[in-house]
Amino acid sequence: MMVRMRKLALAAAFVAGFPLAAAAQGRPKVAVMDFANNGASKELASAAASSVANELDKLAAFQIITNEAIRSLLAFEKQKQMLGCSDAGCLTEIGGALGADYMVSGKVTKLAASAGIPETVQLDLTLTGVRKGTREGAAIETARSEAELMTRVGKAVGKLVQKVLAGRGGRLVVSTRETGAVVKVDDQIKGSTPLQGAIALSGGPHTLSVEKQGFVTYQRDIHIEPNKVLDENVSLVPSPDFIKQYESKQKKLRMGAWISTGVALAGVAGAVYFQSQASSTYGNETSPGTFLYVRRALLDGDESQRAKANQLKSDVETDQTLSYVAAGVGAAGAVAATFFWISGEDPGRYSAYREVAALDVLPTKGGAYAAMTLRF
Repeated sequence: MMVRMRKLALAAAFVAGFPLAAAAQGRPKVAVMDFANNGASKELASAAASSVANELDKLAAFQIITNEAIRSLLAFEKQKQMLGCSDAGCLTEIGGALGADYMVSGKVTKLAASAGIPETVQLDLTLTGVRKGTREGAAIETARSEAELMTRVGKAVGKLVQKVLAGRGGRLVVSTRETGAVVKVDDQIKGSTPLQGAIALSGGPHTLSVEKQGFVTYQRDIHIEPNKVLDENVSLVPSPDFIKQYESKQKKLRMGAWISTGVALAGVAGAVYFQSQASSTYGNETSPGTFLYVRRALLDGDESQRAKANQLKSDVETDQTLSYVAAGVGAAGAVAATFFWISGEDPGRYSAYREVAALDVLPTKGGAYAAMTLRF
């Protein structure tokens, strides 16, 4: 009877205190309990619990029930009776009364320095499934200071709910104009651009990085929402050295393209010219001064025309040979021009990045590094 009254009291308090819960219908409810403190201050444990609740809320995948909200609805004695527990059975009981799907409990431990080992602060988190009373996730983060520990809460929360969010995953599409760039998610290689299809990921926060030799590494915190597709259009910034090398190479290729194009056109023009000369010299039997006219006279018995006929025949053969040579040169120029135009790119493609690339960046194996930590 006492247990039942406790459940009813908590349920009534919850319903009265969270009228906006219906707006987040469909999201699992997660209740964050007070964290225990072992050698650490109560203030640190309280701050850690609040930070965990805040990080869970950022995931936009849960409805968050915090102890602060529960306390505002319950008397002090009731708080001690109903919230002063940490075992799985008690947590499950409270979670069921609140209508929560999961309960988060935690402990902050501070270990003093000894025997050359520096002082450490540790955060232990446990995620308990209310319905089955089983542990659905756990995370441990250790730091050398309280401030450093607080910066690692987000990472700990990501580990804590990884299993739960795996069943509420989405997809990531990465597109960039650069080919051959390596795409990583949470430091795991997912392929190189252009990627074939979307990347399936568990719901929640992830770190996306795109790397290519000679470019500033692109890094960004992303959030995957359940059953949704995130389209990430990545603009890679080239390093100053890459821009110089690229422009030098492309200018040479572009020059080669123009020269070979000119050679191709000149070859075609030469072939047309010499073929025209050959045709004109060859002529016909009614055109004086042409090979056919002289040959007709020779066939009619005028031997005085033999020397001239031989000369005209030689001129025709020379012009034809030159036309073939010119055509060959033109064809070779066309092939070379095709190669240079296909292989080369616009030398000014990265001109807009000159000032951006000149900014101070951290050198890396891939050239340079820049990071953005944006959350949505």
